[in-house]
Amino acid sequence: MEAVIKGMPILSIIQGLSKYHGKKYCYPSQKKVLELLKNRLGIKISIATLNRYLRVIEDTGLLRRIRRLRRDDVKGMIFQSTIYIITYKGYTLLHNMGAMVWKYIQRISKKKKPVNKSPGVIKFNGEKRKFVYNKNPV
Repeated sequence: MEAVIKGMPILSIIQGLSKYHGKKYCYPSQKKVLELLKNRLGIKISIATLNRYLRVIEDTGLLRRIRRLRRDDVKGMIFQSTIYIITYKGYTLLHNMGAMVWKYIQRISKKKKPVNKSPGVIKFNGEKRKFVYNKNPV
């Protein structure tokens, strides 16, 4: 179960790519998935770890992978990027995780009281002083 939770960012990246292109599948390279994980979510993992998490996600039925090969007369078999398809179970899990995070954010935001500060007013020891913005600095 822990590996599935750690694989959720990968599943969300794949879901985002397929949604961006308006399809129910996507076929990014592993380097592209690693780059998106690092840039968007701040997660840096190796290719071996990515493959391990993808295998766990696939074994639990959240994702389907279709390996693509091309045959060439001179070079032989040429490997192409894998097609990733998120299953109904995967979309359900992503939806439930998003709903849980949203409820958590709402619960935290209700605990903090909003601060009523009017712009341009600064309090010094209880007394109010107006702040004037100087458009022409010297």
